[in-house]
Amino acid sequence: MACNTIDARLEPCKEYIGGIQGIFLIPFVWSDVITYQTTGSNIGSVLTIKDSAAVLKTGYFWELKGASSFEYAPTSDRNGGTTMFTTTLNVNFKPSSVTTAMKDFTDMMTLTQGRFRIVVWDRNDNFWLMGEQFGADATTGAGSWGTALGDPRTYSVTFIGEESEPPKPLNSTTYAGLSTIFTPDSTPS
Repeated sequence: MACNTIDARLEPCKEYIGGIQGIFLIPFVWSDVITYQTTGSNIGSVLTIKDSAAVLKTGYFWELKGASSFEYAPTSDRNGGTTMFTTTLNVNFKPSSVTTAMKDFTDMMTLTQGRFRIVVWDRNDNFWLMGEQFGADATTGAGSWGTALGDPRTYSVTFIGEESEPPKPLNSTTYAGLSTIFTPDSTPS
């Protein structure tokens, strides 16, 4: 079987901005059911993430502002005949409160010990699914107190997902529209 050819491409308009504005963390479970629409005009683009009882999974929202990033890189091996995509999500967040420091430590432990499907919300109001097949794991993280008085007090976590395809766009352009794909947590802390 021959591989597909590529389409022609014109230079696109300069209409995008960079960065991400938030993520939804969906705990990964092998028995979850991910389905795509198979009829109508949106074939293959409308996705739902449900548990084994057909209930939409809950995605816990984390608002991000600043130096968080999201990227993927293909790796192809001619000799092995394989292609895979490594997706990297760097999340930087500030402590929730001086009086709730223990919550931040607990959150860091949960993030680094768990495995997740992650919906990334970019600044162009697009939503992308990371870790669809095998989940995304935290591989490193840090808590930083800075040095000088004006230095940032932050936490950072890096998630890595290795999949057979790059992150897929979700068929939603609003936070509310995600409610047909999974259940957005409406009470972020």
